[in-house]
Amino acid sequence: EALRSQTHEFRNKMQVILGMLHMQCYEELAGYVRQIANEQKAEASFVGARIRETVLAGFLLSKLSRARELGILMELKEESYLPATDNDEVIHGLVTIIGNLVDNAFEAMVECDKKQLVLWLYWESGILSLRVKDTGQGISPMMGARIFERGISTRGTGRGVGLALVKESIEMMNGRIMLENQGGEGTTFFVQVPYSVAEKKEK
Repeated sequence: EALRSQTHEFRNKMQVILGMLHMQCYEELAGYVRQIANEQKAEASFVGARIRETVLAGFLLSKLSRARELGILMELKEESYLPATDNDEVIHGLVTIIGNLVDNAFEAMVECDKKQLVLWLYWESGILSLRVKDTGQGISPMMGARIFERGISTRGTGRGVGLALVKESIEMMNGRIMLENQGGEGTTFFVQVPYSVAEKKEK
């Protein structure tokens, strides 16, 4: 889905470029291409400087692309920091955790006027702390107690797998997850998991 979003965003930009070529607006076209290149470089540099694990950095860039497609303002906090690791299981676990939390946040904001998502990751002393905050509808207190159960969802039947996978992944990593629910004003998920640094990658 993330790759599809990037392809869609790229296709839209190519259509703009093609239109400018047909209209022979060469000066404006040059400016547009420079703008795209600068924005892409700035975003990649911003994420790469803070998320040193390349798999997760690329994954987050794809989620930022998806957010733009959905009209959501997604922000990676400037103080975020995640060193590289040589533990593939941890990387795959974090892709599951972050991916499902972010996707759930996207879905929670579909019908909201204010669509903002804030992502914060910070590593210190062998522990990765993660926070995902959205401006969605929130979770009812009754549903909140069961939200991590497989098959339980606020969006109808046949759903309720994502958060269950998140909880299972966190438990396998000996971590913990907490939920802060602002009824009608958004939801914040807090995650803490052990995270070992790859000495060969981090110098």
